[in-house]
Amino acid sequence: MKKNNTLIATLLFLFCFTNCKKDAKNVSNQDFFLAVNVDFYINLDLPLNADLNFPNGYAYQAGYGYRNRGVIVYNTGFSGPDQYVAFDRSCPYKVDSSCSIVSVDSSTLYYRCGQFTGSGGKFTPCCNSRFLAGNGSQVSGPADRGLKQYYVSVFGRQLRVTNTPQ
Repeated sequence: MKKNNTLIATLLFLFCFTNCKKDAKNVSNQDFFLAVNVDFYINLDLPLNADLNFPNGYAYQAGYGYRNRGVIVYNTGFSGPDQYVAFDRSCPYKVDSSCSIVSVDSSTLYYRCGQFTGSGGKFTPCCNSRFLAGNGSQVSGPADRGLKQYYVSVFGRQLRVTNTPQ
């Protein structure tokens, strides 16, 4: 009988240990960064933003987001309210590191932690985490969460990017 009680106690402990621990992947990326004011417009008719008129096209908006590292605005290729998405350029892994900036990779399907530098556009990785461009979710590397997402509203040929729903 004592052997059965020990077995039951061990199984209960293992069950609780495996099912009660905090899952780092389920932590919201919305609560990770300090609140910052993001509110800007992008005119889709300007040559600077021409790539946003095509699927997988993107534009960087400097001076906004966490530590003013910028925001990536991306055209998912879908129609309707999910056509444009916007993400903070700060990588959630070691967010305060000076190199922890996210850039669109050469395929335009992923974001990577690191920057393109120099006239040749050589990529210099930081933690080299990768994120899906369409939804900002983490797919590889040491980051344990996706990118901080902002809200995008479409007003004719203007996009409004904010940190609050409109």
